[in-house]
Amino acid sequence: MSKSAAHGLVDIFVAPKQLFNALPDKKGWSWLAFLLIIFITALGMWWFYAGMSPEWIVEQQLAAVAHNMTPAEIEESRALMGHMADKTGIFAVGGTLVMTPIMLAIMAGYLMLVGNPGQKRSYGDWYAMAVWSNMPGILNMLGLMVLVLVSSNPNMPLTAVNYLSVNQLLLGLEPGQAWYNWAEQLNLIYLWITALFAVGLRSWSGYSVAKSSLLAAIPLLVIFGLWAVFI
Repeated sequence: MSKSAAHGLVDIFVAPKQLFNALPDKKGWSWLAFLLIIFITALGMWWFYAGMSPEWIVEQQLAAVAHNMTPAEIEESRALMGHMADKTGIFAVGGTLVMTPIMLAIMAGYLMLVGNPGQKRSYGDWYAMAVWSNMPGILNMLGLMVLVLVSSNPNMPLTAVNYLSVNQLLLGLEPGQAWYNWAEQLNLIYLWITALFAVGLRSWSGYSVAKSSLLAAIPLLVIFGLWAVFI
């Protein structure tokens, strides 16, 4: 088992089962992981937008939606977006602070629902599992910060925030194409998080590898499966 919170920060990436085995008796460790996720994600989002010009942000936002709009609607949207463009980084940070705890709460609720009821674990335990399972998001955000750091132009494509998406890594679809939004939102980090859910469920509930993997993958399969059906 992991011996300390510091060891846990390493084990979640290299030996997650050891961390999950230790978590029930080390509830305080999860605060460190939670604060790291919030801080690094908020910092990364602020850093991503900080150097961009408002005009660039507006044009990038329009590029993603203009294919379905009339010229008059484009101009109206450009004016509206222009009023808020210089605050995009602030909105992104605010969204991180509000939505991250909510999304973790939803994940914890699902894990509690499918976890072995015979173990009688509290919702707080499952929230801790959700928190630690989302630690790969930190690496994703650190990678984004490196991309910003090495970029010669601060006006980066807004889609760079999803640099690990299936679309950017494999498909190269453009806005307006049928599968663009689907592929742009399917991020490899989600697969890593799902794998950690599977390890956690197996560790805490005693399920088989197949059952743990299936239960961990159901949310992703349902969301992107239904989305694919309606494309």
